Amino acid sequence: MGGVGQPGDPALTRDVVIDGSRRFDLRVTLAWVEGVGLSLWAYYGHEEMEIPKRVLHTMLRTNFDQPMVKFALTDDERPMLMTELPPSAISRDELGRGLVRLAVVADRLLEETAPAIADRGQLPDWSGRTSRNTPLLATYLADVESVMPAWAAPPPRAPRRGLLSRLLGGRR
Repeated sequence: MGGVGQPGDPALTRDVVIDGSRRFDLRVTLAWVEGVGLSLWAYYGHEEMEIPKRVLHTMLRTNFDQPMVKFALTDDERPMLMTELPPSAISRDELGRGLVRLAVVADRLLEETAPAIADRGQLPDWSGRTSRNTPLLATYLADVESVMPAWAAPPPRAPRRGLLSRLLGGRR
């Protein structure tokens, strides 16, 4: 996508788009600063989105539940999902694991954080899409998930009944 700096510079950034198996189009910035390390951060939601408290609490709880990732808010209160690698731990494999780690957490929290991701909490129809990062996921997914708590995708939610249907006593 984009970036600033040249290889060998004391600092550089690169922007990439990654897909998980359920969440797509996660924009990630990789920022390298010599002597500090590599930060990977994904702008998790759109600018100027109102984030309900329960969604923010879910994100912040993830800071304790999931290893090596953190949610934070930018100055303009936009949620970010991040992970960092110290200079001594940076390798191609650790970069791959870091990117997959972000994708896995975004996949796991898809429904719970929908109001921060999509307008009115209505997720795009990604049912026909496949990940553009299949080789990346295939290489590192098992390693990443082996250090994370067990997880299963939530069952599909039943469609919400409208007010009129509830008032008239319609059945589900």
